[in-house]
Amino acid sequence: MSNSFTSPPVLVDPARVTAGLTIRSEEISRLGDMVNYSFAHVGCGNVINQAWHDEVFQFDNTTMTDVCEWIVPRPSAEHTEFKLRLMAHCTISGGGLAKVTVSSPISGHSDSTTITITDTSRFQSGFDVITVAISSVEQELYAEVTLSLDAPSGGLIEVAGVQAGWTPLTSPLTVRALDQYDEEFIPMGANRLGADLPLTSRFGVDMLNNIRMMRPRGRVLFSWSGVDESRVVSTQAAAKGLGVFDTQLMYSDAVSFDGMPENGLDVDVWFYVENYDAADPLVVVAFGYRFTMAQAGWNSFGVAVRGQELPQSTDFRLPMYRSGLNESEINDDNLLTNQDRRQSNNDPYVSGLMIVGV
Repeated sequence: MSNSFTSPPVLVDPARVTAGLTIRSEEISRLGDMVNYSFAHVGCGNVINQAWHDEVFQFDNTTMTDVCEWIVPRPSAEHTEFKLRLMAHCTISGGGLAKVTVSSPISGHSDSTTITITDTSRFQSGFDVITVAISSVEQELYAEVTLSLDAPSGGLIEVAGVQAGWTPLTSPLTVRALDQYDEEFIPMGANRLGADLPLTSRFGVDMLNNIRMMRPRGRVLFSWSGVDESRVVSTQAAAKGLGVFDTQLMYSDAVSFDGMPENGLDVDVWFYVENYDAADPLVVVAFGYRFTMAQAGWNSFGVAVRGQELPQSTDFRLPMYRSGLNESEINDDNLLTNQDRRQSNNDPYVSGLMIVGV
């Protein structure tokens, strides 16, 4: 029995799966193919995508230093390869190092890979791909991703952008129950769904359970990380935290599906807080909500979609909402000023923001 799938799958004709019609083997085979493909690929799009202008993100420390951190949704325990594409160059050939660490916040397990930056000028020849293999079975919904850099003596590393995502599984899926968030996904055997074969009730039960368990897989609506270490060139340097004018820029117009609360789903909003002060906790307005930070490091909040649907919904025929910071007096008071994006005092600030839907 082969748990194979085609990529992309051939979709089921919705007119053939309505009540009263004859059940054909073609529809059943396509359903099995589609659910196998979904387990392998859903959640494997971009989870990190960020860019910096020329001469903004420059680094010259000669020790390996953490510079950026994101939190990303994990598709399943079976997805054990994470790839980050680094658009960067080092002024000394073969001298600059870049490391990506993927860690699990709850278990504390981490894996990392270090590579040598190949380009010596901006967009010279190609992007470096840093592949991290996950060496343990992790059932957590999220993982932390950290980018670290190490510049050679007398050299300079400049980062233009990063893009990252999980590697999809290949066909066929492993012949066993597959792990996702402490639940079992039952792959569909392609050779058992053809013509003249029994259509058991177990097929229907497994199909519905598989669809239900894949619904919580995260889909990134917005992601951003500040740069903890950046060389200041005249007045330019990568921002360390969110600033007051970011409310005009830090958002994306993304699909947020209706009916999530009815299915026990929500939108997860993550903030990374530096210089946390319990006596005067930082308050930030984002995604239509007012969030009060409770600790240093990552703060997470599960909320429902309650913003105003965007006019683009008509064009895309999908429910579109704005995901990101909101313009408000609270943000004007609490976010970093435009003159101090590198955060020179001890005031609390947000160095990371991630919004994840389904």
